[in-house]
Amino acid sequence: MAEWSFSQGADFVGLVLAPSRRQLSIKQAQAIVRAVPGKYVAVVWAPEPTELDEIFSELEVVAVQHHGSRAFDWIETTHAANRLAIATDLDPRADIVLLDGIEPGSGQARDWQRPDWHRPVWLAGGLNPHNVGFVVRELHPDGVDVSSGVESGGSKNRALIGQFVREAKQWL
Repeated sequence: MAEWSFSQGADFVGLVLAPSRRQLSIKQAQAIVRAVPGKYVAVVWAPEPTELDEIFSELEVVAVQHHGSRAFDWIETTHAANRLAIATDLDPRADIVLLDGIEPGSGQARDWQRPDWHRPVWLAGGLNPHNVGFVVRELHPDGVDVSSGVESGGSKNRALIGQFVREAKQWL
């Protein structure tokens, strides 16, 4: 799906390395990155420092999207590896703040608001091809993120991905 997503105009593709039904192993993520040129984001859940080190040494990712608690300074580690830090809270050291839903990846809509924030803000949480245009028009985020909103039957759907990207880009 990475090749399709990029062909439709997606700026980034997430590689879910966090525990979930979408979780990829490092080897699976490597195969995708090697086969399809593009900008990738490693999506992680409270990784240990050694896990981040492995990601940085094994994967060509431009950013890390961190969910969960922090046992160490993941932003400093990410910046030291010359990657962008995408935080899911209003951390002033983050390059991008992603405001996600209550349970990331669940498709549950959030109360979409754009905070008065000095860094780029991306919105996620319950977005799909039918509502992303409204959210982008009304809130003017710097980006949007989607996962379950472009799935049908638990798998990514090419038509929904194309629709989502077109609708979002029309207003971004």
